[in-house]
Amino acid sequence: MTHIRAELRQLWRSWIWRGAALVVLGLAAMAWPERFVGSAMLAVGVVAILFGAYEISIAVTIRGRATGWWLAGAHGTAVLLFGVMTVVAPMLSLRASLAVIAAWLLIYAGVALGGAITAWRMRAARWTLLMWAAVDVALAVTALLTPEGAIFALIFGAAYAVLFGVWQIASGLWLRQTIRRTAAEPETEAPLAAPSRL
Repeated sequence: MTHIRAELRQLWRSWIWRGAALVVLGLAAMAWPERFVGSAMLAVGVVAILFGAYEISIAVTIRGRATGWWLAGAHGTAVLLFGVMTVVAPMLSLRASLAVIAAWLLIYAGVALGGAITAWRMRAARWTLLMWAAVDVALAVTALLTPEGAIFALIFGAAYAVLFGVWQIASGLWLRQTIRRTAAEPETEAPLAAPSRL
């Protein structure tokens, strides 16, 4: 396995592990909110910060060798911001927390749109990313307009951790499949967001 493919292999594995951790912690917060919501959301934040920083480091490492390096960097930045938001939001006022949540959702919608543009010729990936961006925009609007902000923030934190975890697992599996499918190709343009031949 070449050096860049080894790094991309680490990337898809980190996405799957991060996704699994987020799903477990989010489900625990939803199942036992009185006991676990605070500690589970703190753990989700720490996991996201660590994996976001790790993903940024991979993007920087593959920058000159993969066409989609910027998407990994943007995704890592968005994940890192999600972690910071998850840790910091409970310390803010409800209105400020909801504004931070909405801002992050809009940032991640932008990352998803960037991925959709990169993978435009891959119909399933394109539509999945466009749908994810639409969900993020709808949730951002809901966060800003709902009068039941505290309930939304609690449900958002736990449920979005689960959804984001499932998204990370699916993204990791997709990247693994893409790497395996293109393993026989020359390494001049390694796949990340979409194979360069598309």
